[in-house]
Amino acid sequence: MCIALNPVRPLFSIALLICAGLASAAPRPDRTLTAVQADGRIEFRASTTFSKVVGVFHEWHGNLIMPSDNFQDATLTLDIEADSVTTGSGMKDKHLKDKNFFDVKNYPNIQFVSKSNAPGTDPGAFTMEGDLTLRGITKPVSVKVILLPDLAGHKRIRAEFEFNRRDFGMTHNVPLNKVADTINVEIALALA
Repeated sequence: MCIALNPVRPLFSIALLICAGLASAAPRPDRTLTAVQADGRIEFRASTTFSKVVGVFHEWHGNLIMPSDNFQDATLTLDIEADSVTTGSGMKDKHLKDKNFFDVKNYPNIQFVSKSNAPGTDPGAFTMEGDLTLRGITKPVSVKVILLPDLAGHKRIRAEFEFNRRDFGMTHNVPLNKVADTINVEIALALA
């Protein structure tokens, strides 16, 4: 609150200008954008000796906190329900959910929380550093992010990263159909 102590008009005008300047310098409240699940997708790809497995998570929530209009200042969080994964094969789904892989009974949630964003060389490209928590183990990951043009009032993001499944305790393999250690993750988000 600003109070003009002297009723003399020139001083009062100066006091009003100072007050207006202080008001405009006040920090803007963070804007939180929520991912619209129907317009997004979170999936992973794993190579095996004989094929590629694509898994899609159907239950997840995401928020993007924007303290400014600069994406470099943004923080992204994703909470994924591990039990919501499907591959199109009931046997593969059951195997993915058991103790050898996601172990959904003991670790029902997968989480990603970003820590920093660095602009890339291409327009709209960023490298997002963050923490991935899977099976109760947290490891840093680097995510390649592309900002797509806004559509229907939604901010759109495409992202991808990879991780080593063994870093998260998923060491199981079948002798004749081995699963590659590197798992690729692709994310498409529409946030409003």
